[in-house]
Amino acid sequence: MKSLLFRLAGTFSAEIGSELYLKLKEETLSPSLFCLDFSQVEEVTEVGWEFIRKIVERCRETGSKVAGFGLGITVPDENFQLLTLFPTESECIHYLESQIISETPANELTPKSEEKTVHCPECQTLLRWKLAGDYLCPNCKIKFFVNKKGWVSTYERLV
Repeated sequence: MKSLLFRLAGTFSAEIGSELYLKLKEETLSPSLFCLDFSQVEEVTEVGWEFIRKIVERCRETGSKVAGFGLGITVPDENFQLLTLFPTESECIHYLESQIISETPANELTPKSEEKTVHCPECQTLLRWKLAGDYLCPNCKIKFFVNKKGWVSTYERLV
């Protein structure tokens, strides 16, 4: 599982929020861990809070985890539950690492029934599977392998 640390500075507004959202959207094609450093952030605008909400929502949808640290400003009440925040970087990283120690694969959503599901590593289409083996996404036609625990591995294309 990939993990990235984003160090943010200045005013977290539409410009920074949209750039960060697009980068996270690109990186969440496979489940990842994201640590956001707010220690240099002086202000979060209303639009900035909306981008944080979108980032958290995107991570939940894709099985990724996101947390932040060092936010030295008061968080408005309606935004309090958006993002898990910690005072220090080490606490944030420890929390994120604790989220991957699990029997449930990070890219598998909790199924409503006994059916097993995974997301296509290329287009994020939700797919059902029964046995470990090779699968072909009907949407984007990429081949991938699913092991017994539900972890997805893609095949590299040789050019």
